[in-house]
Amino acid sequence: MEKAEENRYQVIVTNLAEISFYEVVDYLYDNYPFERAEEIADELRDTARILHNQPERGTPEPNLSHRGRGYRYVLYKRTSRAEIKIIYFIDKKSKTVYITDFFPTEKDNRVLSDRHE
Repeated sequence: MEKAEENRYQVIVTNLAEISFYEVVDYLYDNYPFERAEEIADELRDTARILHNQPERGTPEPNLSHRGRGYRYVLYKRTSRAEIKIIYFIDKKSKTVYITDFFPTEKDNRVLSDRHE
């Protein structure tokens, strides 16, 4: 059990990521039945929590490669045609994962770079 704790990373959701999360949640409540919106929001949080144990499981984010932080993302599949990228970078020295965005894939990817300036 101790070994698992040693390998755990702290996950921090940045202020901007928190704002983007609540924008997604607001959209869900406006466009889905209440129960389904709650379910999606919970599943999105759970997907982000997986990064505690598996921070490198995400795919490098090509739209942010020029930023030099090694941004990665994991996908949460909301519907068969709509996904949300959970974008983050890892600080291995402090064993911390910084979630920087919850980005719906139906948005223009050029916006993504602007959101990470």
